[in-house]
Amino acid sequence: MKISQKIKEDYQQQIQILKAETLDLKKKVDQYSFLRLAVFALTIFFIYLFFDVGFSAVIPISVLAMIAFLYLVKIQVKQKNLLDFKNLKIKLLENEVLNLTDFSNIYSDGLASCDAKHPYTDDLDIFGPYSLFSLINRCATAKGNDILASWLKKSSSIKEIEERQAAVKELSHQQEKSIDFRTRLFALPVHQIEKLNAFFEGTQEHLHFLKHPLVNILIWLTPILNFSLLLVAALIGGIFWKLLALSLILTGVGSMFFKKNIDKIHIELSRSTELLSNYADNLEWIDQQEWQSDLLKRLTLSIKGEQPMSSQIHALSKILQQLDARLNMMVSVVLNLFLQWDLRCIKKFAHWEKVNGNHFLEGFKLVSQFEAFMSLAILDHHYPDWCYPKFSQEFALKTENLGHPLIQENQRINNSFSFAPQITVDVITGSNMAGKSTFLRTLGINLVLAYSGAKVCASQFETSIFHLLTYMRIKDSLADQTSTFKAEIDRLKMILDQSAQDAQSLVLIDEMLRGTNSRDKYLGSKVFIQKLIHQKTSGLVATHDLQIAELEKEFPQQLRNFHFDIQIENGEMFFDYKIKDGECKTFNASILLKAIGIDTDN
Repeated sequence: MKISQKIKEDYQQQIQILKAETLDLKKKVDQYSFLRLAVFALTIFFIYLFFDVGFSAVIPISVLAMIAFLYLVKIQVKQKNLLDFKNLKIKLLENEVLNLTDFSNIYSDGLASCDAKHPYTDDLDIFGPYSLFSLINRCATAKGNDILASWLKKSSSIKEIEERQAAVKELSHQQEKSIDFRTRLFALPVHQIEKLNAFFEGTQEHLHFLKHPLVNILIWLTPILNFSLLLVAALIGGIFWKLLALSLILTGVGSMFFKKNIDKIHIELSRSTELLSNYADNLEWIDQQEWQSDLLKRLTLSIKGEQPMSSQIHALSKILQQLDARLNMMVSVVLNLFLQWDLRCIKKFAHWEKVNGNHFLEGFKLVSQFEAFMSLAILDHHYPDWCYPKFSQEFALKTENLGHPLIQENQRINNSFSFAPQITVDVITGSNMAGKSTFLRTLGINLVLAYSGAKVCASQFETSIFHLLTYMRIKDSLADQTSTFKAEIDRLKMILDQSAQDAQSLVLIDEMLRGTNSRDKYLGSKVFIQKLIHQKTSGLVATHDLQIAELEKEFPQQLRNFHFDIQIENGEMFFDYKIKDGECKTFNASILLKAIGIDTDN
């Protein structure tokens, strides 16, 4: 059994277990709905039964019924949240099965990061549909997406990459917890953190009204006065019921006086209740682990302190949940008339913000960093036969069984390839469709993976740090009034300018100067390659022009020839997609033309 099939079956087994659990949970949620209805019906029945007794009976019945009702609501909400969590977890596990099957992914494909002017991302399919980012991304937050994208956009130092590798390896062994971690984030609004951040920057202005002296009077006097009057009225009755009614009216007026300020804060925070709770659970998991890698140890220091970051956020989430009680009209009226509930919650929030406000956003950043690590760790889990690259301080590139990560394993043809000990320009000639372009992209995309800290699609991979510069998909632009040839010239200039200033450049070129005649194409390509050789810039150049291969005679130590060819049996072409030494001797254009009735031999 293939390893990928075994991983799929593990996922499918988890899915079946979760589906059975969700059926049981749905039954429980429905049962609590019936119990709530029963409590409501019994409350009406008992109020009707004891209505003649008066408030002394009706109020205790109502209070007890409300307590029972709220308890059932609390339990039902907890069960419903668990049901939603498991259903979403099923969705993410099903996504992993599809990702292994056809590379599809419900997470962002990073289309917003596409940039035709970037040194390599467009040419190597790093962002956008059917891209590297689409394959590996497991980030639900905007910040997580940005962090992962930044790792794919540029090389890092060897130390940074090796530290990232160690973190990714450690997280690859936490797949079950990672799925739970990602499930808690997936349903959250992508940009809610940014909105919450903006709100906290202006918190002092929002809470300024709490300095009004009436606020503390209402908070402390209301429960003492109204509960005392209620108790006395229940025991003695008479005028105390009227005094209670008058006190409740004045209390309500006091509540309305600050309602506008409370509404503004509640609107800003109400959407964050679930977000904060889920972040707190994730931070609690991060905080409880004994991380071994230096990078994860260092990053998690941001949530260490006298009180764990998760506890801080749980405390805030609890305050917001209490404030959400005002969304239920009946509950809100009772709580505010007897406890000044809204003001009390806002006061708690103000105290929390004073103690924790400047610190807790670091926790959100840490969660996003872990998302990015988990995205790279998924490659480790899904492809155990891939390898983590090794890095050399000296000029080096050595690969064995190198394949393209976006080609299915049963269709992928792997190649082994190494650079010479010294810097060279390697020219790759070959037939149409023989595999030259795919090989350049295979090498480039695996280098991008290597520099991000992830596994690469190879059995062995050693490299030094290169700064990639590519020339593959050159497009004209009507908007910029740029022809294909002008776009090619601009790209070549960019490559020459950057490579001249950066000794670590690696240039990957697929058929340069397609937008001009064959003579100028040859002369331009020749001079460009000579320029790379003279400035000692490493590069791979794929071309159909066999004359370019002859440069090896002029530069035997600085230029090497490789090729992809075809095999012909009974007039049919077969490609093995294997790179070979030397220049190509067999081309397929004439065969293809014959197939459509054009004989080039006449």
